[in-house]
Amino acid sequence: MKYFFSILFLISACFNLFGQASRYAPTAVKLGVDPGTLGYMIFSEKRGFFEVEGDIDIDRFFVVANYGLSNYKLSEDTYVYENNGSYLRLGADINFMQRNPHLNVALFGLRYVASSFNDKLDYDTRAVIHSQTGWPNTRETISNPNAKANWYEMVTGLKIRVVKQLYMGFTLRFKFLMKIKGTKNLRPYYVPGFGKNINTSAFGFNYYISYRLPFRKKIIYTDSDNKVIEEKKK
Repeated sequence: MKYFFSILFLISACFNLFGQASRYAPTAVKLGVDPGTLGYMIFSEKRGFFEVEGDIDIDRFFVVANYGLSNYKLSEDTYVYENNGSYLRLGADINFMQRNPHLNVALFGLRYVASSFNDKLDYDTRAVIHSQTGWPNTRETISNPNAKANWYEMVTGLKIRVVKQLYMGFTLRFKFLMKIKGTKNLRPYYVPGFGKNINTSAFGFNYYISYRLPFRKKIIYTDSDNKVIEEKKK
């Protein structure tokens, strides 16, 4: 997770260094978390995950990064499947509410996602071989110790200022063109950040609570580059 914050602040520092007075110098970093992770940790016996999000505010655009940790366990009488890993999303959003004085966001964006994980399957051989053959039942294990996956996402969503610099919102994801490497021994049932490995495309949803850390007051421009609005604080 330290790499997530390091990348985010390095990008913002570079923009500040080369464009303090520029329209496209960053004005803030927004840091958030998906509170749904707490529900999974408490109530789900199969899935647990933790995800944070950060973005850098640059005029009507955002440079966005997400980092998540994931575990998944599926247990039955004849087998146990376990999956553990992490994922990193990098991309950019455009804000279609850029003239809003409260800096609310209606976004559309693209992401590239990389996931690293390991998984294993413990199973009874009698679950594979017909039980009437008379073969003795043994326990076998197959695993992928260093599996990787990558895919792309198109995203849309809303982020609304609730009070002062606190925001709440959601992101809808269409995930597509997933590719997996390092899985010769076992076809993964689950991929961290993507979900069940049924198709090469999937839909996803995240809800975020975020806090905005401003570098300076944001000035909102018209298309003709005239200053028209300054941000308002509730």
